[in-house]
This record gives sequence, C-alpha cells and structure tokens, in this order.
Amino acid sequence: METKPIKIVVYHCRNLQLFNNGNQKALARRKPGLKLVPIPCSGKVEAHHLLKTLAAGTQGVLVVACEEKACRFVEGSMRSHKRVDYARSWLEELGIEQERVEYVHVPPRDLDALERLIDEFKARVEALGNMFSERSP
Repeated sequence: METKPIKIVVYHCRNLQLFNNGNQKALARRKPGLKLVPIPCSGKVEAHHLLKTLAAGTQGVLVVACEEKACRFVEGSMRSHKRVDYARSWLEELGIEQERVEYVHVPPRDLDALERLIDEFKARVEALGNMFSERSP
C-alpha cells in the first residue's frame, strides 16, 4: 500500500529572492506534499495563519525569513519569530508537538540551503507521525 506524502507548508519571504524562472514549481514537484507560499515579508505571517494551516490538515509549517539585520522592513524577521513562538505556545497548550511549527533563516538566493532545511524539517515532522490519525476523539 502506497502512503500519501505528509503535507508541509513553507511560508517564505519574497525578499530572499529564492525562486526565479519557475524553479519554485520545480522544487514543489520534486518534493511531494510541499506547498511553497511566498509572502511580502515574513513579518506579515500571523500566529493564527500558522495554526489554521495546521488545522487544515498540514503536518508541519516552516517560516523562512531573512536574517534579522538584513530584513528590508527592519523588524519583519523579529516579528515573525515572535509570532512563531506564540503559535508554538498555543500548540503546547493544545497538547500538540511544538516542533510542527518552525522558524528559520536562509541566506538570500540560497536555494540549496532552503532545500536542506526543508528536508531536515520534513524528516523531523515525519518522525512525529500524523497528528490527525493518532488523536482520539
């Protein structure tokens, strides 16, 4: 029996300029279950966005931001880090593994670094198991 790939959503700052010439679609095709969501700045992501993404059936959410001192909007990376921490605290309150939501920095234009981070995150989330099938009503 073939198992479905786990769903991972990656919110990434457009200012990182990670993708050009359609390589965003190519990366998503190479990694089944991956959804890449560009946002104007990582500081635009809110804790409730992360929690709703998980509630919709995603097994893990990764927020990819610029280095804090390199953020074009000065405090965007710092804000997104705080919001990820807030979402993680809600997961803990709900009895769900905090590791399902993660915040990382990637150097601008470094698609290889992003791929490594996605692979590492996906492996950690897979090790946690499916958060929907293991819960009892």
